[in-house]
Amino acid sequence: MSNIEKLKKVTLFHNLSEGMLAEFAGYFKETAYAAGDVVFKEKTKGDSLYIIVEGEVTIEKAMDDEGREFKALAILSAGDFFGEMAVIQGQVRFAQARATKDSALYEIDREKLFSFIKENPATGISIFREIMSSLLRRLQHTSNELTMLFDLSRHLLAQYKSPGEFISAVMGEMLHYFEGSWNVHAYVFNMFNDEYEQVYSKESFLQDEAARKLPARPESGWVNDSTYLMACSAEGRKLACALFSRSAALAALEKNNLATIFNTISSILGSAVVNIEHQAEAALMEKLKKAKI
Repeated sequence: MSNIEKLKKVTLFHNLSEGMLAEFAGYFKETAYAAGDVVFKEKTKGDSLYIIVEGEVTIEKAMDDEGREFKALAILSAGDFFGEMAVIQGQVRFAQARATKDSALYEIDREKLFSFIKENPATGISIFREIMSSLLRRLQHTSNELTMLFDLSRHLLAQYKSPGEFISAVMGEMLHYFEGSWNVHAYVFNMFNDEYEQVYSKESFLQDEAARKLPARPESGWVNDSTYLMACSAEGRKLACALFSRSAALAALEKNNLATIFNTISSILGSAVVNIEHQAEAALMEKLKKAKI
């Protein structure tokens, strides 16, 4: 595939003619990254815009000073771009970018980008319009996630008799934030019989029984273009899982955005279930003590 064909797939350049793309392609440097390679680190100075030609890049925020744990903010795939804030404002990188699959990236630094835009003002306006549209979409995604987390925090403060009761309440809350028709089936792991037991079910459309069946070893990820399996674990133990299925297939960008939300929720649910279990154990111990008196 030629450089022009690759650039055609990038949302940022949808309005550019082939001639303009051919000229613009000469401003880019192409670099290959293996899965796990860091494109740039958080808090480093940068002035380059990156475009994903092939592969996948995760934008992530460090959760500790040592940089051992990260929270995924966005998962980007071919056709997406990142690093625009450093180009526009010359800011330090607010997060880390890491290739999560073998990737090929186009890189253009601020000086070259502005030089091209100065020489081609009409094209420049089109490029900046697409950059702002992308920033607004990402802001909407972040706002949606923050609102959901705020609402879910109320459940973390409430008292629940069992993990199943808690998971059921949370699933009902989450559905308000998803567009389209969704089926949700949630399960809690029973360590005594070594299997998942269903605690919540909501169906908005007809679905085959096979589509609701859990795999032998549930792992978080997209099962297909319309179904996501969210697995929760903590302290090395299986705790719960849920199948989210939409009536219509999702685009790559929608899947990536939802995956970051599901990952966040999975982590929260795992910690909350462990706390509920500990509270239940403490209540039982207190009850046994009183019975002996």
